[in-house]
Formats: sequence, structure tokens, C-alpha cells
Amino acid sequence: MGIALADLVTRLQADIPARDGSPTATQYENAVKDAAADFSRRKPMSLITTLSIVSGTAAYSLPDDFLFVIKLDDFADLEGVIHTASGIVPLSSNWNERFTVNGKTITFTPIPTYTLDRTLRYAAGHVLDDDDEYPYLTDEDVGILLLKAQALALRAQAFSLITSGTGEITEYAIGDERVKKASPSERLSAVASDLEQQYLACLLYTSDAADEEDSVDLGG
Repeated sequence: MGIALADLVTRLQADIPARDGSPTATQYENAVKDAAADFSRRKPMSLITTLSIVSGTAAYSLPDDFLFVIKLDDFADLEGVIHTASGIVPLSSNWNERFTVNGKTITFTPIPTYTLDRTLRYAAGHVLDDDDEYPYLTDEDVGILLLKAQALALRAQAFSLITSGTGEITEYAIGDERVKKASPSERLSAVASDLEQQYLACLLYTSDAADEEDSVDLGG
């Protein structure tokens, strides 16, 4: 079951209440979406899709959550032929297939002369589905992601204070000594920086834990 964008926005609004109309409803939503995008880049999923290759067609659409290729299956055997459902397709001795990725499109060179389903393992990000939900986010992911969203919401508040003129630095004198007091926008930015550091630390911790789980003890 997915986690709805609206639920994440509601949680963010509770964590970072609006001040003088900032963040706006749109800014709250964008903070969640931007946090999800950043989280995806730093901690992508590994998913599998099938590319239905058709002879004579070079370009194919990739999934909406595609980030980058991890591995595309090898399909030609050592004798330089492809075994397809419709028969054997011979390849020239100097055949060397390459592919490029531009956005969400993968293009093969030379143009395929075979029809075959191929398996692609790829790094995937968290994107909204048709129900405005993130289908693969876990509760643990949400806790980390919201740290980034909170930081973004606070930076929106800080920027609003600066542009309104109420977030400027206060400076005053006590005798011969001049005292500089941190402005509201500076304090908000400082808290945002702390939240971002917590966010990065949580990502590092979960990555280290995943590496330990994947390791195999061969000692005897």
C-alpha cells in the first residue's frame, strides 16, 4: 500500500507550521516532492523491467521512475547468434551493440534486427502513481525523507522573511560594544542546516546497515 502525497504534506505542515502564510500550500507540496526526488537520487531502488525489442525500431520508452541503467541482459551467445521465439538471428562478425539513454528513452545502435524481450535492471526513484501515492515508500523512508522536507520548508520561511524585510540582521550598541543578533531568517536557516545534516546521517546509517545485511560470513 502506497503513502499518499496529501498525508506527507499534512505531516510536514504539523512539523513546520506556516508563519505569515509561509510556506504556502504549493511550497509544502513542492518540499515533499523535492525531498522525495533527492532521497531517490541518494538511495535509489533496484527494479526490473522488460524491454520488448522489435526489429527495425531503435528507441524505447523507459519507466517513469527510471534513474539509470544497472544492467541490461546479454543475449547473444558465443557463436554470434540470437535465439528468439521466431528463430535464430545471425549477427555479423563485427557486430557491437551500444545504447544511449536520454531522459526516459533508451536508443540502440545499430538498429535492432531482432525481435526479443530483454530484461533491464535499473535504479529507480520514488514517483507518484495515478492515485498521487508513492507506492514503494516505507515508514522508515518517510521518517528520513521528511527531515529533508522540513529543511526545505524552513528555508522557504527564511526566504519569505528576507524578501519581506523582517528577516534582516539586528545590530545594536551597548556602550562601545556593538552587538549583532541573529535574524529570524538566520535562525531558521541554521535549523534547516541541522535537519539536512540529520537527513544525510540517516541515509548513511541505513546504507551501512544494508551493506551489513548483504554481507555473507564465510568463516568456519
